[in-house]
Amino acid sequence: MSETLNDFKARIRRYLRELNPETSFWTDTFIIELFNAAYRRRCAQMIMAYEGWFTNVATRDIENGKSTYGFPSGLQKVLKAELVRSDGKTVPIHAYNRHFESNPEEASGAGDQYYPTYRLIGNGLKLEPEPIEDVTDGLRIEYSGLPPYLEADGDSISSSFPEIFDELLVLDTVVAAMEAEGVHEAGPAPAIYRMRADFEWDFARFIETRAIRREAVVPFICHYRDY
Repeated sequence: MSETLNDFKARIRRYLRELNPETSFWTDTFIIELFNAAYRRRCAQMIMAYEGWFTNVATRDIENGKSTYGFPSGLQKVLKAELVRSDGKTVPIHAYNRHFESNPEEASGAGDQYYPTYRLIGNGLKLEPEPIEDVTDGLRIEYSGLPPYLEADGDSISSSFPEIFDELLVLDTVVAAMEAEGVHEAGPAPAIYRMRADFEWDFARFIETRAIRREAVVPFICHYRDY
């Protein structure tokens, strides 16, 4: 069974040598804030490893003529998207910024006019071509999402987090707490700059991996028909 937030707080305070939060420089509220920042940052790094950690599934109802659908709350990275037809068949779709007749006229025959794709737009995706029928739960999205904040003493970290490395979360929090004390005593600039640089490095990597997509012009390729 995973350790609880209360267990982590006790371990962190043993390193800090201030076991009583009532007399400590670091309040329980502040310790929890630092721990969650470390925990979710490490989870984000695991998501960037493309190993399917913290995978969730969301569905959207497809509507005739509606092409844009919002992402579920908490989405960090699209892992897989697929259309679910009214007969139960599934069609995988991929992110593709199309530059060749991206919104052609409706097909004269049955089925899709070309192999369906999507492109990111705002905080959601746009299906191409746009749907021509209503399908309940017609869009299925597998995505990585950060686990929720730990707030109550009995809360536990996600089972997806490797238990052997939970000590890293403790040490991350201890270092951040000591740096916070250093900011208080010696001035904020050096420590704040370094902490920001660490997060900025992760952010630069993270924003490049929200979805895997292609962007190209492919001439002389006929439209795909799904008869």
